[in-house]
Amino acid sequence: MRWVSDDRLKGRCIELVLAQAGSAFFSSALAGVILIAAFWARVDRWVLAFWFFSYFFIASLRVWLAVVYRRAPESVNPDVWFAAYAACVFLSGFVWGVFLLLLSVNAEGAYAAVLMVTFTALLAAAVTAYSVSFPLYVCFSLPVVLPFLVSLLVVGLQTHGMVAAIILCWYLFMVSTARRFSQSAMRSLGYQYENVELVQELEAQNERAERLAGELLVLSNTDALTGLYNRRFFNTQIEKEWLRALRTGECLSVIIVDIDNFKGFNDSLGHLEGDRCIARVAGVLKGAVREGTDFAVRYGGEEFALILANTSLGAALGLAERLRSGVEGLALPHPDSSVSKVVTASFGVAGCVPRVEDRLELFVDRADKALYRAKELGRNAVVSAG
Repeated sequence: MRWVSDDRLKGRCIELVLAQAGSAFFSSALAGVILIAAFWARVDRWVLAFWFFSYFFIASLRVWLAVVYRRAPESVNPDVWFAAYAACVFLSGFVWGVFLLLLSVNAEGAYAAVLMVTFTALLAAAVTAYSVSFPLYVCFSLPVVLPFLVSLLVVGLQTHGMVAAIILCWYLFMVSTARRFSQSAMRSLGYQYENVELVQELEAQNERAERLAGELLVLSNTDALTGLYNRRFFNTQIEKEWLRALRTGECLSVIIVDIDNFKGFNDSLGHLEGDRCIARVAGVLKGAVREGTDFAVRYGGEEFALILANTSLGAALGLAERLRSGVEGLALPHPDSSVSKVVTASFGVAGCVPRVEDRLELFVDRADKALYRAKELGRNAVVSAG
């Protein structure tokens, strides 16, 4: 007979056994006190002393086992612990069985009734005290019942045989009840465990879903070639920054960037080199922005944009000039440039403190027009929208 059919429930089962140990101890102690009081004048003191010292010695062992488990449950082998605890429970039942047998020798009339009531109450109380574990109920009840039944049968009187038959039937009913209680408790524990597992699984799935949603959001807002944000992100973020600047009264700046003569670069060196050129320029832009505050975007094709929160027009112009110099400093050969022997870029810059009457579209358009003026002025230049 396995004490727990599911290994996952062993720890929880032990905890419930210990939680019920108090009721098992006090019900047995109460029954013992009642019998000692009832038979005090009819039984030798050594019989009473036998029960008292034996029972409380075994109870001490059970307390010790409880302390050992509760101090470090993770280091205790549950099967070994349960076997030791079941042995103590069996000894408790054995002490009770011997005690009741010794008392029955001097039990007549009302004393026999007291003994029988205590006997049946003890076994009935054990059903609930050990309801979480049917093996524990058997370990306790069997050594209590067997000596009593054997003594009745040995006497050989018809009335004693009838009493023994009644006790046996009643005991089998108690065993059946204890088994049902234990099975119900185990099912309940199993459901609890499954519910915990289900909740944990759902939480893990939610975490995975949130992580995937975050990854998808990043992917949907990221340009695959450069790793910069894409035009979709720009349209959303520039509106957020505009509203924030409108609320706080801070300055917002935008830089639009275009690689000079990029079509000629592609035609001369091919699209693969063109992609590499775009990625290198994107690296310069990305390395210059403040993380979490500024945003570098691939605006489309060879065009880029930078959103600069809480940045004045003068500061944006200074950054644009450094970026222009940085792109030129890459020294990427450009065989078809009208400006230089290396890749260069033009920059249009706009900045303002938004007002309610201002329009975001016109603000971005100003930066775009400044970019085209930079191209008209010969490219590789930074132009302010004013």
